[in-house]
Amino acid sequence: MLLIYYSPIYKYKLKYQAPLHFDFLTQDEIEVSSQEKLHKTIVLIILAITLFCWLTSKWIGIPVAAASGIPIVALTMTGVLEAKDVRRLPWDTLMLVAGGLALGLAIEEQQIATHFVEKISHIQVSFVLLLILFGFITVLLSNFMSNTAATTILIPMGVSLLAMVGGGNSNPTILPLVIGLSASCALFLPVSTPPNAIAFSTGLIKQSEFRLGGVIIGLLGPALTIVWIMLLSAVHLV
Repeated sequence: MLLIYYSPIYKYKLKYQAPLHFDFLTQDEIEVSSQEKLHKTIVLIILAITLFCWLTSKWIGIPVAAASGIPIVALTMTGVLEAKDVRRLPWDTLMLVAGGLALGLAIEEQQIATHFVEKISHIQVSFVLLLILFGFITVLLSNFMSNTAATTILIPMGVSLLAMVGGGNSNPTILPLVIGLSASCALFLPVSTPPNAIAFSTGLIKQSEFRLGGVIIGLLGPALTIVWIMLLSAVHLV
């Protein structure tokens, strides 16, 4: 996977670029004002509070959705974010990501995954074939919805199906690991993963430029993940 990383490096000839210089900046632009230092401190404090609420939501009783609203309210009330900053946000990209989240929630709420498990539970498949199927299905779904939503749907579905088809003698942690790691191999679309969305929102990368890398990673990623997890399982490391 690391070797594949070098293909865009050579494509964009980043290795031949001259080092960055900041001679064009004035001394006033380089120096950080006291107000900017205050804003940075406020951002760090709000970030710490938000992360604390996210990680301890089960114990303090604050839902994750409510905790996500803390920076929205706090950053605007403290003046860190202004109206012009909100208008500059890449709303088209945010809507793409939100659409993927909504799609995952809809599939989960309508129990579509459970319906398919019941339909195919009578089919006898080998454990390795089940890993391959779920690895590539995870990549496919993660290209259109968030990784979290895809794994939330597929891990319970895979574990249930594994028990139904007689895979009880296999290591039960292998399939969830394959699904979780394969979800990170979805790079075909801007909505597939937040780094893709951030890169696409700059306007410097076209959507078509995600295709080649997305196809290569999407095909090699699950296969290498399965081999790696199986090897770790063979030496009792998982």
